[in-house]
Formats: sequence, structure tokens, C-alpha cells
Amino acid sequence: MLRTDLSVLLQRGLAAAQAAGELPLLPQADILVERRGDALADYSTAEAMRLARSAQTSPRTIAEAIVRHTPASPAIAALDVAGPGFINLKLSDGWLVQQIDAVLAAGAAFGSSYLGGGRAVQVEFVSANPTGPLTVGGGRGGVVGDALARLLAATGHTVVREYYINDAGRQIELLGESVFHHYAMAFDHRAEFPADGYKGAYIATWGAGIAREDGDRWLPRGGGRDVRGFEQRAVALALADIRQDLDALDLQFDSWFSEDGLRARGEVADAIAFLASRGLVTQRDGATWFVGGAGMEDRENVLVRSRGDPTYFAADIAYHRNKFETRKFERVIDIWGADHHGHVPRMKAAVEALGIDPSRLEVLVTQMVGIRSGNGVARQGKRSGNFVTLRELLDEVGPAATRYFFLSKAIDSQMEFDLELAKREDPENPVYYIQMAHARCVGIQRTAAEAPVRALSDFSRLGADEAGLVRQMLAYPEVVADAALNREPHRLAHFLLEFARMFHAYYNKNRVVTEDAVLTAARLRLVAAVRQVLANCLGLMGITAPERM
Repeated sequence: MLRTDLSVLLQRGLAAAQAAGELPLLPQADILVERRGDALADYSTAEAMRLARSAQTSPRTIAEAIVRHTPASPAIAALDVAGPGFINLKLSDGWLVQQIDAVLAAGAAFGSSYLGGGRAVQVEFVSANPTGPLTVGGGRGGVVGDALARLLAATGHTVVREYYINDAGRQIELLGESVFHHYAMAFDHRAEFPADGYKGAYIATWGAGIAREDGDRWLPRGGGRDVRGFEQRAVALALADIRQDLDALDLQFDSWFSEDGLRARGEVADAIAFLASRGLVTQRDGATWFVGGAGMEDRENVLVRSRGDPTYFAADIAYHRNKFETRKFERVIDIWGADHHGHVPRMKAAVEALGIDPSRLEVLVTQMVGIRSGNGVARQGKRSGNFVTLRELLDEVGPAATRYFFLSKAIDSQMEFDLELAKREDPENPVYYIQMAHARCVGIQRTAAEAPVRALSDFSRLGADEAGLVRQMLAYPEVVADAALNREPHRLAHFLLEFARMFHAYYNKNRVVTEDAVLTAARLRLVAAVRQVLANCLGLMGITAPERM
């Protein structure tokens, strides 16, 4: 990354200033260089301020000494000290345009790195209860999780994507009872609808579908019926529906992990027994409680209800023990919906109670999604049946707009998904505007291919406009690294929109294919590099890069 190269350059300046006796020996540290990208500087560092106390001299004196001794570089047009001791770096336009070939040589790998060092990371996302179609909230978590997994893979991590299936417990019982009510109606058999059952129209559809496909095999015989079998049948329908939605959005998983299987293998009981052996479990009112962990002293939590069945919390503890102890993931990232916010501290406490460093578990909580249309903002609620499904959203705006809009906001911010904007085919729609930039690059290349340019490119013929585009391209690897390390995939969306804006402005101002063959050849190389960066970033977001629009 360019900022790393600039950091190394300034460190050489610091070392040379110390060797010359102008600065005392200081604690070894990297000089942190940050991208600015404004009229004053491309990059800057405030490292002199940090070093001032150790050096017992003013930050400006330190900065001036570093600048004086920093070796000359063709990349640097200006190296100045500003204010109390900031060091500003301005890149050379001539050097920038020479980097076009480096971008093209890297190709699809441009922007990737090995920062992760191959460390194993599990990303668990979506994991919606199989009690109905995916909501737009589940879709947002899915897109965020998928983009984060792509980012981690692009920065040298070994990533496993997992969907945790909550296919056991009271919610599954309610699902089975709700669907069975409608199933039984098909045979004029009376079955009570549960008081807290699921009321969406899909429940009736599933019940009628099972009646058509299975006949009356699930009706009571001899005074009883296969309740568990019917629950599993309903869960299978729900999962098939969920998988269809995930496929439509190109959300892929390496593993589907069953809570029911976790319980059947005895892992939940084993986890509770382990906590009990550490004195973190108590019995009260016929139930089993977790009573320990940092910050948990005044928040006891039920592990096994008085009726004898384990809670979701108990299953989650066993599940995370499986992640860290059985499958040996170095780091686990869970992406949960807004309604799970209160579960985060107790899950952290439980992981620590298991003897696992809680810093190895990261929990990202996505906020609520409202759907804005001509009828206002739609409210969401799966139990009531009043919610917008992910499939409805995909049918309205397609996967590209769905992905981009979900990724355009920070994970921890609420958002309103503007349906009308997402459907527009004009520059006001950001994803259309970005995809058009890629299609425009391809169009230019098609035009040039009709009358091939027979000249070598001479990048010295390019000027400030081209250098500005390359300056943005060279920032891309830094954007990828920061987005991955800070778990902020929305940085990709912001980068893409700004880069597309710059390219459209360049295209409107400059002809690429001209009578000047040498200049044309250089600009075509630039366009190829722009196309590559657009395609790479769109790929990390899981968005198609169309060649025609």
C-alpha cells in the first residue's frame, strides 16, 4: 500500500536525523501516515506530536528534522511541515500516471493483501430462525456478512461462512403448531391455533402445500400424532424458502450448523456441566441459572427452564464453545440483528466463563431497516405477519441495488431503503451510476477495438486529470484494508461512488479516442485500469459489473 511506502520513507528520514545528531534516539515505532486527499496534501502524519515528549523538543522541530533528512523519492512532489508539526506529503502527477501499468499488472488481485496472515476467521451471519421467509432485516445482515467475508478473504484471512439454524426450542414448536392448524383445515380436522403463533400468509400456504404433497399422513392416529416429525417438515419448508432467497442474492455459506444437532450430540448438556464445574451455575425455582462472568453478577440467566428444556442462551454457549474449542477458530465474528443487542454482553461473559478470551469474539449488530415507498415507511414484524420480505424487495429492485443500498450505510446505523430511488435508471441512483461507469469503460474499449491503435502508450503525455484518477485508484488497497480491519464494508460503497463520479467527470471533459495515437494509447490504458478497479470493488460488494446498460 502506498501509505506504507510513505511511512517507510519518513522512518528513514527520522533515522537519518537521529544519526546526524539532530534528534535523540526515540522509542522505535512506525510513523503512521494517513490519507488526506485535499488541496493541501495527499497524505500527512502527526507523528512529530507523539514523539515530542520523548524527544523533549517541539513537534515542529522534530518534523522539520525528519523532512530535511527524508530521502528524495520520485513519488513525492512536495514534503512540507505545517502548523505545530504536521508533515504533509503531495504526490507527483508524473509519478502517479506511471502507476497505471502496476494496477493493470495486478489485475483482479489489485487491492488484495496478506494482512490477515492466513488466520482462521468464522463469520456467522443471517442465521434467521427458520420460522418464515427472510425479512429485509435478515437481508441486510446477509449482505453485510457476505461483504465482510469477502473483505477478510481479500486481506489474507482464511474465512468460513456459517449459517446457524435455530431448529429447536419453543419457536419451532410454535411454527409446527401454526402450520399444523392450516394443514389440518385441509382435511376438516380441528386443530387449535397457538396463542403466540405465526400469522403470516405464508403459514397458511405452507400448511396447504404439505396437505397437497403428504396427504393426511400427519393427522392424529390412535389418539396421537408425530409432532416432532411435523415440526421438522415445517422447518424444511422454511429452510428451502430461505435458501432460495439467499441464492437470489448470491449469499453462499460453507457450513449450515444445526442447533438441534448440537443438542442431540450432548454438547449443550456438556457446556452446562463445564460451567457448573467452575461454580458458575446454580439451581433455583426448579430451573438452572448461569451466575457468573464479568458484569453478570446482577443479571442471572436461565440455562434450563423448569420444564427441563435448555434455553437459546444455553445452546448459544455450547455453539460458541464448539466454534472455539472444537473447530479451533482463532476469531469468530457474529452478525446479529438489532433485537439481539441486549444478548451481546451476556454472550461475551459466557465465552469468558468458558475460559476463552472474549476479545476473540466480535459481535456486530445491524440496525433496523425501514422500506420507504410512495406509501411511507413500512413497519416490520414477523410474528404479526406484517413485514416486507427480502424476496419482495429483490423482485422490486434486483440484487445489485439491494446489495449496494444495504452496504451504503454503516452497520450500526438505522436506514431507510428508498424503493423509488433504487428503481431509477439515472445518475441519481448510485448503483446505476457506478455500474454505468464500468459499462462506459467497456464501451470505450469496444469503440477503440473497431480501429485498433497502433502506437505505444506514453504516460508522460497524461496530465493532472489522469493523475487524479490514478490517485484515487492507489487509495483502493487502503480502503479495502481499512474496511476489513475495522469491519466497515460501507467504505467500499463510498469509495465506489466517489471513483465513479471522478471517472464520469473525466469522460465528460476528455476524449479518450483521439487523432493522437500515442495519447489515445495512454488513455486507453488508463480506462482499462479504471475498469479493473471498478470491477474489483464491485466484486467485493457482490455486485455485477455489467458491460452494457
